[in-house]
Amino acid sequence: MSIFSVWRGRPRIERPKIIMTLLVRDEVDIIERHLRYHSGLDIDGLIVTDHQSQDGTREILEQYRQTGVILELIDEPNPAYDQIAWVHRMIERARDRYGADYCINSDADEFWYADGGSLRNVLAHSRASKIKCPSYNMLPPVQGGYWTATDCVRRGVPKRFPLDGFNVLFHKPTHKVIHRTQGYQRIALGNHGVQMTDDSSERSRSIRLYHYNIRSREQFKRKMLQGGAALEANTDSSEQQGSHWRYFYRGYQSGQIDFDEEFDKVVGRHQLAELRRAGCVVTDPTMRDIFAAM
Repeated sequence: MSIFSVWRGRPRIERPKIIMTLLVRDEVDIIERHLRYHSGLDIDGLIVTDHQSQDGTREILEQYRQTGVILELIDEPNPAYDQIAWVHRMIERARDRYGADYCINSDADEFWYADGGSLRNVLAHSRASKIKCPSYNMLPPVQGGYWTATDCVRRGVPKRFPLDGFNVLFHKPTHKVIHRTQGYQRIALGNHGVQMTDDSSERSRSIRLYHYNIRSREQFKRKMLQGGAALEANTDSSEQQGSHWRYFYRGYQSGQIDFDEEFDKVVGRHQLAELRRAGCVVTDPTMRDIFAAM
């Protein structure tokens, strides 16, 4: 079968139903902003799995479930982190219970942006089974909350750049996928890929993610320790899975690292000027301006 006939046989969906899946744990500083933003961005509803939140996140999720923004809220009691299984479960429910045409599998610290403001318009013109969207890390500002950030990592550091610390933020930008539900088989670790019966894909020129992975010193420490402990509890996970979580968790447990020093290294606090000159960090006020207007 020719490539042309494969693409011709995949019909566009004029008004696709879009459901976002969301896996969270202790994200009280960002979860409400995430829900408010995406509920106004052509998302027809969310399915959320809460993994033992203790900081007020669960209460906020319940409020948005009652208003109908969240279609289904799943409480996951298993202490061992199993992202693939939990996201897979949500995708199947989005397809089978709620009739989703497309799934966007997100984390609370990821904000999906479409040029022109409409995710639905972009998806309505696609014939692909999955759409790869670039994900850009945002650096926490020296002063102010993460929602005021404008420093955006747009390329990885050059090979010979003397980067301090564990490279969490300054790697080459990754991508996440939006995918159809028909033909879905299995999501990949980190939602970076997906197995489909038809593997047709395209790279999006109009959809991108802004990723607020590290937002403050306190959040950085909590995230690394919680993530590391949850991965260590999952004996089926590989050493490569969540390697940065394991590094900081084990270093803290052994007393070999200081989190304040590691935070400054990880966010490039002392190398920002050099990172700008190298073209790794650029100024992007897109989400700052959107947050200010919310």
